[in-house]
Amino acid sequence: WFVVPGLSAILTTFIAMLLTALSIAREREFGTFDQLLVSPCTPMEIIIAKMVPAFLISVLLACAMMAAAVFGFGIPFTGSFPLLLLCLMLFVLSLIGIGLMISSFCATQQQAIMGTFSFVVPTVLLSGFATPVSNMPVFLQWIAEAVPLKHFLIIIHGCFLKALPPGEIIANAWPLLVIAVITLGLAVRFVRSRLQ
Repeated sequence: WFVVPGLSAILTTFIAMLLTALSIAREREFGTFDQLLVSPCTPMEIIIAKMVPAFLISVLLACAMMAAAVFGFGIPFTGSFPLLLLCLMLFVLSLIGIGLMISSFCATQQQAIMGTFSFVVPTVLLSGFATPVSNMPVFLQWIAEAVPLKHFLIIIHGCFLKALPPGEIIANAWPLLVIAVITLGLAVRFVRSRLQ
């Protein structure tokens, strides 16, 4: 009951980051990135066009995994699905920002894949999935606060197993909002500087 909801969050992390990290790197590797640069699209339109498919695919796959947890594995869902969906969207947006930042620095798909894995593995370790964050050294606990997966794991486990009150969900959702704003802002800045 504890592992399956957490795995759906971890798989969503991999999917969202890989899709976005590969998007610009693939275009650059195959030489089609130059065609985008000479198109009438503005840099912001290109960035949004890279974000939207990854966002939709990640949210749909996360919902499918949560449905499989409830209907396939029989894990009870006791919380609020609209609140969980809202938090899922914030979670995916923060991951897309990180993925776009990785993509803006990579010249090939292989570099993008390695960059994604080098970020995701420490993220999973610091998220509290395997060991509680409270058992980690204090400096790692501070670093874990900047990890979107840590906050989303609290939300998804709370919605599945504890009927987490809305106040507790919001207490873990606002850090996701802050992380999403920061990562998307930095991603737009990095990608735009590469486009111009």
